[in-house]
Amino acid sequence: MLQKYLDPLLHLLEIKSVSTQKGYASEMQKARHYLGDLFSSLGFETKILKGKKHDAMFAQLITNHLLPTILIYGHYDVQPPDPLDEWKTDPFKPAIKDGKIWARGATDNKGQFMIHVMAVKRLLETSNKLQVNFKFIIEGEEEIGSISISDLARKYSKNLFICDYIFVSDSEMIAKGAPSIDISLRGLVYTEIFLEGASHDLHSGQFGGVAQNPANILSFLISQLKDQKGHIMIPGFYDEVISPTKDELKDYSVIKTTDKILIKEGGFYKIGGGEAKFSLNERRWSRPTLDVNGMTSGYQGEGSKTIIPASSSAKISMRLVPNQNPDKIFSIFSSYVKKLVPKGIKIKIVQHADSLPYKADTTSPVFDLVKESLKKFFGTGPVFAGVGGTIGFVPTMALALKVPVIMVGFGLPDENLHAPNEHIDLENYFKGIEAMSYFYKNLPKIA
Repeated sequence: MLQKYLDPLLHLLEIKSVSTQKGYASEMQKARHYLGDLFSSLGFETKILKGKKHDAMFAQLITNHLLPTILIYGHYDVQPPDPLDEWKTDPFKPAIKDGKIWARGATDNKGQFMIHVMAVKRLLETSNKLQVNFKFIIEGEEEIGSISISDLARKYSKNLFICDYIFVSDSEMIAKGAPSIDISLRGLVYTEIFLEGASHDLHSGQFGGVAQNPANILSFLISQLKDQKGHIMIPGFYDEVISPTKDELKDYSVIKTTDKILIKEGGFYKIGGGEAKFSLNERRWSRPTLDVNGMTSGYQGEGSKTIIPASSSAKISMRLVPNQNPDKIFSIFSSYVKKLVPKGIKIKIVQHADSLPYKADTTSPVFDLVKESLKKFFGTGPVFAGVGGTIGFVPTMALALKVPVIMVGFGLPDENLHAPNEHIDLENYFKGIEAMSYFYKNLPKIA
């Protein structure tokens, strides 16, 4: 009985749809073709929407234009599987054990959007006639910053994407058996700094003390971005930050988060790096951050090589909160960094990706139905929570379509998304199908 709702996901997980590397381009196409065939088998009309690097799959099943229409978002691209030697199973040969599916993309995001596809399949099998119009957009560029979503929104928001509600499952529950509804997302600015001090590496004995060292300068520059209390020192960085409301803080307090829980989920050693004067949930969901994601300079091989590096670089990301504007943040970041670099050092700053933050209006009655649906099948009423990460589709489409966005994740915090041994809980997967079937079946009652 349940296998028919599992097999389509297992097949999709076998496809190596990695968007970040050119060598997987044929696998990306294979994933689109599979999704097209799957939607067509359920009676959907499908259309490929051109992307800058990877196309999106659009599918719709319109029963009656007078019925409520829901647009469901997902992404078929996944992170690279590296490092392969840390996987306990083949990342692209899904394995079922311990009540979980182990594979790259299991929770991020193939397993989660397939919950909705299989909910529609279930409704088609149990209902004479659907009472909701379904639209799906499954993009292939989420892991590279959703670089085509703005263009797609401009092109299709007044025709293909017209809907009454948007549903997104690309996040996590608080814990096993504890569902949540996500009401906010942090935005993003992703930058890279390049410094150059010479045309080639220099002998550190011959030129040490007279030539500027780009690695040293980069280290100094980074040390000036945050103070020891985790406060970001870029002038004007916090000017537009909106604090959570009293009701939001009350919801945050219901979600019992401790140092021990987060350390276990993340596998790190100690809480730190943020603003200690705020609660853990505030720091995760309602405060902006700045983090170095990678640094490169000088000799990296075995043994020693006494040089002054010719160049250095650092990748730096900033997570933004409601009311912060990515373009303004990049502008003040760039101005501040350039002032820290001495004369004689060439500097280039690149903005790789950006996304607006998002905050939901939870006054729509649709949220009451979501709460009812989750409680019925998970046994516990959901709480409102925030998401520390970014889903570029949400703020873009919310602005373009001006409809309620419902964000409910069916993943768990310890399911290793973006890491080796990614997995999804089978119980959550099947309960998610039941909950979403119930939600879609009852949606017309509030429309």
